[in-house]
Amino acid sequence: MPIHHGALLIDSYADFQLPPDIMEEYSLGLIGKFGARPTSVKKPIFTRLRSNIFVERKPNRTEHQAPCQCVPPPDGSQGCGEDCLNRMLYYECDPKSCPCKSQCSNQRFHRREYAKELQIYLTRERGWGLRTLVDINQGDLLTEYRGEIISHKTCEERMRTMYIDQKNFYFLDYQKGEVVDACSKGSEARFINHSCDPNCHIEKWTLKGELAVGVFASRHIPANSELFYDYNFSVFGNAESQQICHCGSEKCRGFIGKKPKHRSNRLV
Repeated sequence: MPIHHGALLIDSYADFQLPPDIMEEYSLGLIGKFGARPTSVKKPIFTRLRSNIFVERKPNRTEHQAPCQCVPPPDGSQGCGEDCLNRMLYYECDPKSCPCKSQCSNQRFHRREYAKELQIYLTRERGWGLRTLVDINQGDLLTEYRGEIISHKTCEERMRTMYIDQKNFYFLDYQKGEVVDACSKGSEARFINHSCDPNCHIEKWTLKGELAVGVFASRHIPANSELFYDYNFSVFGNAESQQICHCGSEKCRGFIGKKPKHRSNRLV
């Protein structure tokens, strides 16, 4: 380094810039002057679940599902790939009976092979959201949408009582007649926002008689990107409630979900 380089630095001027993460919090209103955090911004409170809670019935437990017919690759590579019959039918292989054993690649829910670096954060226009801090490959399982498994009737009752003063709801179709309620108990998947051009999608897989609702990457997702899926086909909500969409994509439909053909007082 030249002997007079220090003097040159002293005589030079450069604008001070806050680190990107702090600047983002300031722009979103999470921090004010002198680092003060406004009391109006509250972090979301919910109970994290490692598995679904069945409120009105016992979970089905099928110990003998369709056996996997795959042959373990002799070179020790992963088995149960795209040609696996279980995979094609959205069934996870049984760890106890799959011929590929530890080589099986069709046990992602069972092994909890979820994305490791997901972050809940406050967006500019969409409230709280979920983003990935690392690159995600197309087809990767990001997280599982968990909550309380309740009937449509119980869901309607909760809307009239427990959630009557709430502005945000976290309902998702589970199977015919049932809903995943993640309003107060669930996983970080409840914070994934809607987009008309999403980078994720929902898949329902069968594990020993019950469903696992997974969020999968529809394409490569760069680090620090917000995660989205299309509520149009997967959210359980009120047909009368048409929320304005803030996804900002060129394919934006203007509203979240399908436009109702007629007025209705029932949940669909």
